[in-house]
Amino acid sequence: MPRHLAPPPLDPAADAALLLRRIAFGTLALLLPIASLVSRRAAVVLAPIGVVLLVIAALIEDPRAFATMFRRSLLSLPALMLVGLVGWAVLSLVWSPYTVSATEKAANLVLAVLLGFLGNAALPERMRASNLNLAPLGAGVAGAFALALIVVAALRHAEAEAGSVERGISVILIMAWPALAWLLSRERGLSAVGLAVVVGLLSLTRFEDGEAVAMICGAVAFGAVSASREKASALIAAAIAGLMLLAPILPFLLIPIAARLPESGIVQSLATWADVVSGAPIQLVTGHGLDTVLRGRLTGALPPATPTTLLFETWYELGLVGAGAAAFCLYVAIRAAGRMPSALAAGGVAAFTTAFALSALGFATLQPWWLMTLTAVVLMFGAIARGQYRTDRPVAPLLKPAGTTRPKAGTSA
Repeated sequence: MPRHLAPPPLDPAADAALLLRRIAFGTLALLLPIASLVSRRAAVVLAPIGVVLLVIAALIEDPRAFATMFRRSLLSLPALMLVGLVGWAVLSLVWSPYTVSATEKAANLVLAVLLGFLGNAALPERMRASNLNLAPLGAGVAGAFALALIVVAALRHAEAEAGSVERGISVILIMAWPALAWLLSRERGLSAVGLAVVVGLLSLTRFEDGEAVAMICGAVAFGAVSASREKASALIAAAIAGLMLLAPILPFLLIPIAARLPESGIVQSLATWADVVSGAPIQLVTGHGLDTVLRGRLTGALPPATPTTLLFETWYELGLVGAGAAAFCLYVAIRAAGRMPSALAAGGVAAFTTAFALSALGFATLQPWWLMTLTAVVLMFGAIARGQYRTDRPVAPLLKPAGTTRPKAGTSA
C-alpha cells in the first residue's frame, strides 16, 4: 500500500523570519525608490527600517550565525580600514571649528556604515528570487512614475524637478544598477533593455546637474567590465583611487585646460582650490576637520567659489590620512565588485563608478539621504550575489544506452 508522508512540522519562527525578510527587502528595493519621489527624507527613514527588519529576521532564524558573520565581516582588512576612516572622521571633531554640525555629520556617517555591516551580516546564505525580483520592479515603477511627473509638469509649463522629485531621480538612477545586474544574471534581456531605456531617458532630464554624465561613466564601466572583467575592474579601481590620492594637484593640471573652455565658473573654482592647497600645506596631512567646507562657505571663511566635490572635501576636511584610507577602501571595494559572478561584476563596478562620479561632480557628497541610499544599494548587491546559487539542470539524454531497461516497481535499479 502507498505510504502517505507526514507533512513537515510547522515552524512559526522560520515563517516569521521569512516574512520579515520579505518586508525588509520590499522596503529597501521597492518602497524606497518610489517614496523618494514624494518625500525628501524617504531614504533616511526607510533604509534603517529595512536593515532593522533584516536583523530581526536573522536573530529569529539563527542568532549565532548572525553574530559570527558580523564579527567576521567587521574584522576583515577592508572593514578595518573603513572603520579607521570613520574613526578618523570622528576624531577630526577635536579640531573642527564647527563641532555641532560636524558631530551630526559624523553621526550620519557612523550610522550608515553600521547599518551596512549589520545588513550584510543579516542576509541569508541563499536569497530567494522572489525577494530579488522586487529590485527591478521598484526601479522600473519608480522610473516610469518619475518620467510621468516630468511629462505632466512640462505640459503644465511648471517646474519639472523640484524638491523630493529631484532627489528621487538620483535615487532611481543609482538603484538601477543592481536591478539591471539581477535581470541580466537571470538572462532576462528584454526586461533589462526596458529598464535601461527608462533609466536612460530619466538621466537625460538631469544632464545639467551631472547625473547624466555620471550615468554615462557608469555605462562605460559596465561595458568595459563586461568585455574584460579582470583588466577593466583593476583599471577602474586604480583610476578612482588615484584620483582620490592625487586630488591636491588636480587644480594645477586642470586650470590650463579649463581656461580654453567657454566662460564658466570652473576656472574660478579650480583657482580657489589651488589657493587653498598652496596656502595651508600643513593641513594637507590632518585636514581642517569634518564639515568645514560647507560651513566655511556659509560663514565666509572660504570663498563662495570653493568647490563642493568629494575630492576637495576629503582632502580639506580629513587630510592625507582620510584621503589615503578612502582611496584604499574604494580600490578594494571596486576590485571585490569585479570578482562577483556573471553580470553582477559589471553592475557593481558601474554602480561604484556612477556614485564616485556624482560625488566628484559635487552632488550630495555626504548628505544623510545619499549615504542611506548607497547603503541600500550595497545591501542589494550583497543579496543578489547570494541569489546566484541556482545551477543549470542536466540535459536529459534523447537515446537510452543499449541494454538498459526501466526497472520495475519494487525492484532495485
